[in-house]
Amino acid sequence: MSLRLTRLGAHARTALVVCAVGVVLTGCSAGQDAAASPAPSDSPSATATPSPAAATPSTPASGAGAGGTADYTELCDANREAAAAKTGTVGQDLAAAHRQADAIAALLPMTGVSPEVAAGATVFADSTAELIGILEQYPADTAVVDIALDDALLQSQALDNVATNIDYQAFIAWTIETCYGTVLGE
Repeated sequence: MSLRLTRLGAHARTALVVCAVGVVLTGCSAGQDAAASPAPSDSPSATATPSPAAATPSTPASGAGAGGTADYTELCDANREAAAAKTGTVGQDLAAAHRQADAIAALLPMTGVSPEVAAGATVFADSTAELIGILEQYPADTAVVDIALDDALLQSQALDNVATNIDYQAFIAWTIETCYGTVLGE
């Protein structure tokens, strides 16, 4: 029993870190007025209206697309929308996850990046597909925060990847640098 509680505690900490990162990225992508943005709609919907952060044009950092062929704008915009959706409803999060899945699928297999980042992109695609399957189990008008500690998420491979898969972590670091580098002052 204590091993299960320890594991549950570790997953809960990881879930909180993931949520915190989402909130931080939402603030970065929406600018300093992120807190003043309108609250998400309370109406149930499996498809969400793009958030203000998603409508904000993105400018990938100057190093984006090393190799000169890839345009990461849609991936960056999809990630901004997904980060903002973490403070909304399952319907909004589901729509954002579908957008992320489409954006990463269009880039696979990734070239012009390190082998770790390319491998992590594939793990990200798989994790996004798993997340979509989990989100589809909940009513669209449920707040994402209300399902954050649900066993379906806590025991998912997607959450384990965040905490343990070094290729996935390399991809996330690359994504932050590529999509948010100029916002973070780098």
